[in-house]
Amino acid sequence: MARAALVVGVLVLVVASGCLTAEPAGTAPADPTTSASDAPYELEKPDVDDSRNPWGVSEIEVVVEDTTATGQNIHPAVMKTTRYWENEIDPGQRYAPEFRVVSESKSPEIRVEIVKTVDDCGVHRDEVGLGCAPVVPTNATITDKPVTIQVRAGHSHETTLAILKHEFGHVLGYEHGEGPNDLMTHNLTANAPDDVIDAAERDYPWASDSLRVAVVGESGSDVTERERVRQALAYYERGADGTVASPPEFQVVADAHEADVVVDLRDSETVECPGLSPRHSCLEWDGPDVDDDGSIEYVTDARIVVGSESHERVGWHVGYWLGRSLWTHGVPDPFLTDNQLPVSSW
Repeated sequence: MARAALVVGVLVLVVASGCLTAEPAGTAPADPTTSASDAPYELEKPDVDDSRNPWGVSEIEVVVEDTTATGQNIHPAVMKTTRYWENEIDPGQRYAPEFRVVSESKSPEIRVEIVKTVDDCGVHRDEVGLGCAPVVPTNATITDKPVTIQVRAGHSHETTLAILKHEFGHVLGYEHGEGPNDLMTHNLTANAPDDVIDAAERDYPWASDSLRVAVVGESGSDVTERERVRQALAYYERGADGTVASPPEFQVVADAHEADVVVDLRDSETVECPGLSPRHSCLEWDGPDVDDDGSIEYVTDARIVVGSESHERVGWHVGYWLGRSLWTHGVPDPFLTDNQLPVSSW
């Protein structure tokens, strides 16, 4: 299973697109996003050409909307971000932006949208989207407002601030590799804060909310086994008796290389995986570790290994591991005992 990278994405508006990534490796330089927000600002700006302002207004109105209902308050981080860009001195600055952050607006220029996952921003399968925004060219006239910045929910204040600064850079016209203080790098590892939240601490630790599942076996898999897996997935899509507030969507695929979750049916009775397991099954998972603390920040791949003695209860084992490790704060009722109840009884 491939290691994933954390990326902050950029959509193309009129001209270009890309993604900011954080690969799980290396020694990161000092984080410029935290020090810059607290540094004293220059009182004088260099000469800038405000005729290149594409917004059509002197004050860019910003509204924040939370689509996740998590109650996460990112307004302070948005305020720090707008102050940073209003006062940032850079020879390549296109124009001098001025922002007004409001609680609600009928016609804002920018909408900051807090989302559960960032799935559609040119992010590759081996990357985890943290944010997404279009590049707004300075030679354009914006007629389709608001321009939307997506920020993934569930991060610490400093990580959210790093994402916001990057995405606001895009809507000010900066592409990857441009702008001040290495903020516009595609790779978040270069300026990742030290307190990136680990997958085990998240309500929803997966990188995507649409997951592909493949059933494979050393001797193949039959129709009955695949149907039991589908029934287990359907149980979680229904919310697993209330244990999953915002369940993922599943798609069963034939190719294990395309899958996020692989159900691996072994011919041997004994299976081996790290960690605790019920009888005859176990779980392996993978994801990025950008702060190099030994714990992944998101789950990007999982393999549920089921021994031969449990093929008739493969639905129970899939359901157990989804509940035990991936989406719930507690194992749903069918998995509280080791009785391995049939899927039809859930």
